[in-house]
Amino acid sequence: MTTEEETIGVLCVDDNPHVADALRLKLSRTELFRWTGWLPSADSLVEEAKRTCPALVLLDVDMPGRDPFDAAAELVEVCPETRIVVFSGHVRQELIDKALDAGVWGYVSKNDGEEELLKVLRLVAGGEVGFSPEVRQICDLL
Repeated sequence: MTTEEETIGVLCVDDNPHVADALRLKLSRTELFRWTGWLPSADSLVEEAKRTCPALVLLDVDMPGRDPFDAAAELVEVCPETRIVVFSGHVRQELIDKALDAGVWGYVSKNDGEEELLKVLRLVAGGEVGFSPEVRQICDLL
């Protein structure tokens, strides 16, 4: 049995509650990850991360409210131990570049699916940068 201290806390920031719920269910079926919450925008990301101290943040890039890249950059400054992984259906070179400039550790296309997301989350939790196949293809990392 895995204790809460042994699991990796994950905070989800995505304006689609159905995506968030699916991710919550997927992560709850693993012994490695623990769901710490969901935000429908990046407006209160930094405050929530300071409150819940997640190890990982899943961040969509197309949401109403605060620019997610600005929120990510602030989070990196305020909570450097929290690592950010973008999980989005929007995968273009300029978005990947903005994410990397903001300090994210990974970028996963929603087209690549939840299993690929789990692979990248494991990599990032282990201190490595991770990209899903669609992102690697766009960045010519294959």
